[in-house]
Amino acid sequence: MLSVKSLVAIDQLKLEVAAGMGGIGRVINWAHTVDLPDPWRWVSPGDLVMTTGVGLPEDAQAQVQWLQQLVQSNPSALVIAPRADAPLLSQAMLEAADQLLFPVLRASFELEFVKLSHCVIESVLQAQRDRFNASERLFQTYAEALRKTPDMAGRLAILAETLDMDLAIEDAVGGVVIVPGQQVTEPTTQAPERIPIGGRSRVNLLLGRGARRTQDDSILVRSLIGLLAVEFERLMINRDQQREEGAALLRTLLDTTELALALPMLERRGLAGTLVSLVIQPGPDGPWTAQEVHHAPPFHGVCPLLSEEKGLLLAISCDDPGIIDALVHNLGAGTVIGISGAIGAAAGMRESFRQARMALTQAHELGRSILRYGEAEVGLIMAPKSLAEARALVGRYLGPLIEHDRVQGAALLATLMAFLNNDGNWKMTAFDLGIHRQTLVYRLKLVEQLTGIKPTTTQGIARFWIAIEAGRHNDLFDQN
Repeated sequence: MLSVKSLVAIDQLKLEVAAGMGGIGRVINWAHTVDLPDPWRWVSPGDLVMTTGVGLPEDAQAQVQWLQQLVQSNPSALVIAPRADAPLLSQAMLEAADQLLFPVLRASFELEFVKLSHCVIESVLQAQRDRFNASERLFQTYAEALRKTPDMAGRLAILAETLDMDLAIEDAVGGVVIVPGQQVTEPTTQAPERIPIGGRSRVNLLLGRGARRTQDDSILVRSLIGLLAVEFERLMINRDQQREEGAALLRTLLDTTELALALPMLERRGLAGTLVSLVIQPGPDGPWTAQEVHHAPPFHGVCPLLSEEKGLLLAISCDDPGIIDALVHNLGAGTVIGISGAIGAAAGMRESFRQARMALTQAHELGRSILRYGEAEVGLIMAPKSLAEARALVGRYLGPLIEHDRVQGAALLATLMAFLNNDGNWKMTAFDLGIHRQTLVYRLKLVEQLTGIKPTTTQGIARFWIAIEAGRHNDLFDQN
């Protein structure tokens, strides 16, 4: 772009700075000739105003007021090529120009304004062509980067090299860099500039400039911001779709016991290894809401299946303390999470979420933010003192068996009762139930899988016996 200083440097124009030297760095956007007494009505910001001076008032104070009103329309400079009958420029007006940092240039009357206009316009048009070419190269580079690299870090590296800038992207919520930067050829010690990318993304572009700088940097950066905003919105749309698909899959799993059929789908979503169910009470004022937490940086790679239900978040997640801690951190203070035992094909999803709900309830009672099922044992040695304690005891140890019997039409609870009534005698238990001994072995193995407690150990027998007695004395089995 052409500045007032660059214009004065053109020898053939023979322009002289009469006042306002402090403002010669102003950029000229266009040229406009006007000899009317009120030129501010006809010029635009950035215009080079050219006049023969015939519109100037004679009085010195009036000239100052005339100049002040012209400056309010924000032109770049005033060029005066005085006609013979034009009033002289007063010293007061020139001093006012110095104070306003507004360049006033003198030219000879012989200077044809059309030549000056041509010089300005050609410079403006050339700058526009340069900006267009620079933007075109940026878009071409970006399109090439999209074809070459599948990840944003790679594309950002290509753009950084093209623009000779150090580029990185940070999460605006937590200040964490989520796309690492690419160092320019000549590093700078200046702190990077943070520019919000805008839209829903809640990220900033970190911008550090190299040694080469041009006046068109800001235009290129605005174009780059626009490109990144589009890409981040696309990524957010993809994550929204993945969350909706995950919620549908979770609801399907709750309606069926065929967990094995869903395992390949879970693995494709990165949910492999030991899985647990979570029931989450989100905090009241977290960095991310329950509806948008899947956009938090820790979940850009692998995100738990999430579904909302009556103010709670239900989730299926890898049993990874990092993921669970990230949920608490991003949902904010006051978040409480109940965690089930490991999800097993025998127990089914309903039992897993029943465990997580119980853990959530106990976490509230104990003032804990995270609690795993079974960590807070109820009534292990002493009998329950209230109906509420009895319900909790039956639910903790016998609930999985009751639910399995209800869904499958099986008799695991009756089998366990018979086994304990016979003091662990396999032969007598099988006889009383009218089943083969191997069937009894299979059933008790299933009891262990569903509850995580081995019914043939002293500890297991104690837990199950106290729970069964609590259920009998409080008539809880009929209610279940």
